[in-house]
Amino acid sequence: MGIAIGIFCVPQRTSARWKVGYFAAFVVLPNIPDLPFPHWGHDRYDISHSLFVNLILCLVMVALLGWHPSIRHSIGDGKVLGSGVAAWLSHLLLDSFYNHGRGVAIFWPLSDAHLALPIPWFSVAPFPPLRLALLQECAIEFASYLPLVLLAYSLRRSELFQRAAYSASEQRHD
Repeated sequence: MGIAIGIFCVPQRTSARWKVGYFAAFVVLPNIPDLPFPHWGHDRYDISHSLFVNLILCLVMVALLGWHPSIRHSIGDGKVLGSGVAAWLSHLLLDSFYNHGRGVAIFWPLSDAHLALPIPWFSVAPFPPLRLALLQECAIEFASYLPLVLLAYSLRRSELFQRAAYSASEQRHD
């Protein structure tokens, strides 16, 4: 999902080096809630998958990146930062699709309610070690999300999208 979101926001007139950096960031950002830090990730699913906690972390990230002059110049008008926040927060919704029965405590600490929107073919495989079930889970996710990446890519390359982006650019310069 991060790559699909990244496709829409990466500036077209960017060097290949920066594009690699952007896409690497869009791969990492949605996985931040699962990083294996103490009192984070699957160790503390309620904290790491809380919308409020993640919004605060996103705001800190945006403030830090927006403060640095060379980064602020590279990311332009904030579309990249906003899309990065969307990619990061997409993890919370996507985790609600798994049929593990736990749901996501998305409103913690204000509520103990859990968001659960299970999709039957999304299951949680034991991790680690590397097992066939984990490989199957990865293959199912790849097959499920690849169409979104391809759709984002084809829309970004479409003439209609190009004209809309050009028009918006012209309006900002007027």
